[in-house]
Amino acid sequence: MLNIQTKQEGTASVLSVKGKLNFEVTTQLRETIKEIIASEQPKLLVVNLEGTSFIDSSGLGLLVAARSSIDKINGRLHLCCLPGQVKKIFDQTNLTNFFSIFPTEQDALRGN
Repeated sequence: MLNIQTKQEGTASVLSVKGKLNFEVTTQLRETIKEIIASEQPKLLVVNLEGTSFIDSSGLGLLVAARSSIDKINGRLHLCCLPGQVKKIFDQTNLTNFFSIFPTEQDALRGN
């Protein structure tokens, strides 16, 4: 089961994801992201992956699609707090060059 918490930080929306981000739960996160983009149209969407213990190709694909969706409303998607095993998968798939990845949530909110 995936635990998703959301909060607002000024004009930014922050999603904290805990659990395994795999095929079984991507629909839950996809719907949450779609809802946030449609209702809040954030200038910045931060996805905090600190509590994510695993991510597979469907989870990666979901994040790529989320970036595309946020780009369409001239927003930005920042990822933060990637655990070692998750960061390794981003490195192996070369997605560290596609996403803006930050060590902390505060850094992601500041964009530096």
